[in-house]
Amino acid sequence: MSAALKRGWCPSLFRPMESGDGWLARIRPREGVVGEPVIAALAEAAARHGNGLIEVTSRANLQIRGLRPDSIAPFTEAMLAAGAADPDEAIEARANIIVSPLLGADPAIAAETAEIARAIRHGLADPKFAGLPAKFGFLLDGGGALTLGDLGLDIMLRASGAVRWELRCGGNTLTLDAADAASRALGLAAEFVGRARPGPARHAGPSRLGFVACVDGLAGAVLIMPPFGQMRVEQLAALGALAREYGDGGLRPTPWKSLAVGGVSVSDAAALLAAATALGFISAPGDSRLDIATCAGAGRCSRGEIDTHEAAAWLAARRPAGAALLHLSGCPKGCAHPGPAPLMLVGRAGRLDFLTDGRAADPPALRGLSLIETPAVLETAA
Repeated sequence: MSAALKRGWCPSLFRPMESGDGWLARIRPREGVVGEPVIAALAEAAARHGNGLIEVTSRANLQIRGLRPDSIAPFTEAMLAAGAADPDEAIEARANIIVSPLLGADPAIAAETAEIARAIRHGLADPKFAGLPAKFGFLLDGGGALTLGDLGLDIMLRASGAVRWELRCGGNTLTLDAADAASRALGLAAEFVGRARPGPARHAGPSRLGFVACVDGLAGAVLIMPPFGQMRVEQLAALGALAREYGDGGLRPTPWKSLAVGGVSVSDAAALLAAATALGFISAPGDSRLDIATCAGAGRCSRGEIDTHEAAAWLAARRPAGAALLHLSGCPKGCAHPGPAPLMLVGRAGRLDFLTDGRAADPPALRGLSLIETPAVLETAA
């Protein structure tokens, strides 16, 4: 891949990144949950200081779009005042940690999971970690009703029994006691300071949507998804209100670009799902929008060569649910789905290139298609 296609860093609250519609900042939820006070503050601040768009990322973060140079500082101050981030810039810069999405809401998750997550987070403040590779990440899967499946990051810790954990990195696995998990993970991370990442593939897989029951079967979580991972602040605020009414008040971003509401009773699940659907969220499998992976696109990303969200919505209305995965990329970087996809459309100067079983940067089979031409091409190739 050429230098011109090099991906940017993972933005944080203290280190936003410039994009096509302004600057991006991310909220990295501590222990995986965005609490009630933060939801309200985030919705207000993103509307005041950004362009009102918020995304759920594949790192289980919330990404705020459209910040301006003069609004970055007041947005940061508002988030710190709400407790949305650690005031230690070093922690926020390095704490790329994905935890079990239902941590704190599912009693079946290993009890030591939160403690391990905190220890890793605060350990990363040590200046010796300043040279960790960009996007270096930790995965912490404590089990429960919603595991992280085959999702892979640079260093992975997975509960494997009573106070026992598996530490995995680069194809190697070590089983150890929970008490040693954080220190061993940090020790391993220190070996990558100044070096290249191990770089395992992330296989997030399809998102589970709807109600997920926890161990007692009487309560659990509801998972919903903003179409193509993006919502407006009004939707976030309204969903936060639903989380207060039907659940524990928090929102849990997942690496599947969905949001989980914990503490939902079986009897309340249907009402919550119906209300979320009315707000514009996807609340059940079988929606054709779930079969399209897409990025921010033109107008939001400086590299985007086509409006991907508009094109994806148009295509979703013309594809049957359950069709082969389509990766619609605004440019050859392929940020939304780095691995091969069965069907691939790549924006090029307002038109689309097409290929099958490949990545966005691969040579296309067809070039310069109009959007109107693509449904027939996709149907023939499927």
